[in-house]
Amino acid sequence: MKSLRQQILAASILMMTVLMLSGSMREGVPGGMPEKAGPYKCYYGDVDYASVLRWNGITYMDNSDGDISGLKTGDKVGKIRYRKADHTCPRDPMQDGDATLLEVGTQLYEVKGYKATALLMAGDRLYEATDNPSARTLNDLLDIEGKIKTVRFVSGMDGSPLKDFTPEASAVFIREYPKLKYVPFRQLAKETKQWVGDKYWLELELNDASSRRMVYNAMFAAFQPSGYATPELARLVEAQRKLIYAQ
Repeated sequence: MKSLRQQILAASILMMTVLMLSGSMREGVPGGMPEKAGPYKCYYGDVDYASVLRWNGITYMDNSDGDISGLKTGDKVGKIRYRKADHTCPRDPMQDGDATLLEVGTQLYEVKGYKATALLMAGDRLYEATDNPSARTLNDLLDIEGKIKTVRFVSGMDGSPLKDFTPEASAVFIREYPKLKYVPFRQLAKETKQWVGDKYWLELELNDASSRRMVYNAMFAAFQPSGYATPELARLVEAQRKLIYAQ
């Protein structure tokens, strides 16, 4: 089981996907700001990378929280050719086949039942698309339409379930969420003043028994994976949130 520190860190990483667009790390380098050598920044000391990879122009992030036991590996699509953590002055932006932490040579596979633009398996780890320049809707990003079984609120501290949406509310969410316009997180972060405001954690339980975590920002009615809720969906989420505290 993850420690509290790890759980908080995972949640923070999820919210700050803006850093993932170029495979950037959360810069925690002792001794000052990173230096620059040639075209790239150089980092000395310990660097705290989030685990991401880039493939076919899409950035993927390690799903460290969701249940993936029901997923099956499909065809091989390629392998990791460059590991940023091995370099003091890593190239930036990331190129196809680059990863922050995965070892060079790690094989990449499709996930059965999903488009490779949404999910990839690297070894025994699931990687979810977080940035896709070709996506227009959240379903384009996540390939999730018709696959959601139920929706619930979970604790942002330990991931424990808090409250399932009512069946009626789940049906609306399941229908409307995949249709939302995809907004690149860098843009969303700017528009939401770097994602300030009250945030709530949701879990999507899928028909294949896997699950995905997301964050909802109540101040801006915004989701991460990134998109804005419609007024109807924002009212629905708020109404379901209040049921957590109802007697």
